[in-house]
Amino acid sequence: MQNIFRFQRLSFIVLLLLIVAYPINQAVAGTKTFIKEYTFQAGDEDSKNSSRVIALREVKRLLLEELGTYLESTTEVRNFQLSKDQILTLSAGIVQTELIEEKWDGKTYWLKAKISADADGVVRAIDVLRKNREKTQELEAMRRKSDELLGEVERLRREMAAQNGGREGRKAAYDASIRQLAAAEWIEKGHAVSGPRDDFQAAFEAYSRAIELNPANMQAYYFRARISEKNRALSDYYKILSLAAKTSEEHLIRAWTYKELEKRDAALSEFGQAIEKAAGNREKAAAYFDRGRYYFLFRPRPYVTGSGEDIPNALELSLGDFNQAIALDPTDPSYFHNRANILLALGRYDAAISDLSAGLKIDPQSAGLYSARGQAYQFMKKDELAVADLSRAIELEGPDHLFAAHDFMLRASSYERMGKYDLALADWGIMAEKNPDNPYYLGEMSRLYVQTGKYDKAIQSYSRVLALKPESYLVRGAHYNRARAYALRGEAENAMQDLKKAIQLDAGYRNDARKDAAFASLRHRPDFSALVGK
Repeated sequence: MQNIFRFQRLSFIVLLLLIVAYPINQAVAGTKTFIKEYTFQAGDEDSKNSSRVIALREVKRLLLEELGTYLESTTEVRNFQLSKDQILTLSAGIVQTELIEEKWDGKTYWLKAKISADADGVVRAIDVLRKNREKTQELEAMRRKSDELLGEVERLRREMAAQNGGREGRKAAYDASIRQLAAAEWIEKGHAVSGPRDDFQAAFEAYSRAIELNPANMQAYYFRARISEKNRALSDYYKILSLAAKTSEEHLIRAWTYKELEKRDAALSEFGQAIEKAAGNREKAAAYFDRGRYYFLFRPRPYVTGSGEDIPNALELSLGDFNQAIALDPTDPSYFHNRANILLALGRYDAAISDLSAGLKIDPQSAGLYSARGQAYQFMKKDELAVADLSRAIELEGPDHLFAAHDFMLRASSYERMGKYDLALADWGIMAEKNPDNPYYLGEMSRLYVQTGKYDKAIQSYSRVLALKPESYLVRGAHYNRARAYALRGEAENAMQDLKKAIQLDAGYRNDARKDAAFASLRHRPDFSALVGK
């Protein structure tokens, strides 16, 4: 499990929700069922349990390969530009293998199993997972570990069959590898049920089973902690710290564990060891990236008070680590995406756009990269370019995607600055329609209605806001702004009534109203002067 946390637009939990909710423009065929059989020939060293573990791994591999071949042929997956191996890796984190029948005669273990999957749902989940580098790398690491364990199992079986001595030691190592392989299967199951199904109880049980089989498995403790309540999570975090880290990956797990425990110096020490022990450029790049992400958490934020944890040069430190990550592995679009976010925070807009464009060359179907570049163009006041990128992001995501709300809002703001108020209103209207219980979108529509002289529609929209959320913090603004619309439409009494209510809720509106040109028609009224003062 590399790159445990990612500097992306939403949290892990939201991404899990998206796996269920994310729509696609075209549909592939509905539910598909694949059935495979596998027979494992046991050796003298094999028990019923070890034979079952190996047979289950192999039948699962066959099923995923058949599912992967089918998905690879679909237009939707081809558009993602994924390799067969990538499809297999992502599918393993989505679907579960169901045993139909199994037999053991003391010499062979026979399994018959199936995968039944809603093809549309798997495609949606793959699309979400491929955009989430954290989850993708977790699944890649788990598959790599399982393959390594299976290879180790096969090596030990061959050595024991050759009877070259040291059989007792090899048998112990063999049994340990079998337990680890079984634990890896349970971790994969935990991921599969915590993703598409949001079945966190089943995931908890799966991770717990993995821990029973391999009590030194840091991954299982960490994954279980992430879905546990605070006290349970703390117990798992402290268990992780009691285990010795041998690999770069394990040091990263310990680093993020220290982060959860708010022990910054210890976390940075673990990140340093992860970098030092990394094997190969890709693993070292991942470790640099994780440390860069961690530094970002401690960037100075003038609008946030009382944290007392800022590192004055956190952005520069984060940028330095991202530079190292990209130098070591320039093929990962998420590295460019995240470095671009740092560059934006530093006001280096041209460099940020260059990074986002580089990321899009690697992954031209990334809605997140288009969205980020669109926002960068907004910072540069290049609204036409911003609209083009944000529109592409919406097209790739689909208008119902949760991320699309962010892009609709950004595009609406660009349209407004371009003077294209009807298009801005259309975007706010889409969001209001899709989120009828959210007063924010209605409020923005109402504001634009006032700005464009559509006072009747503004009053209707603000009334809907007040009806939706009578106790919301938005009420004060709704009363004030509806008062403005009433005043501009010439309805003095209604305007005064709303203005009084707004000032009762927030006395600051008294000063605003005193200067607001919208209330010019009310300034001659004694009750207005008495309400707002002179």
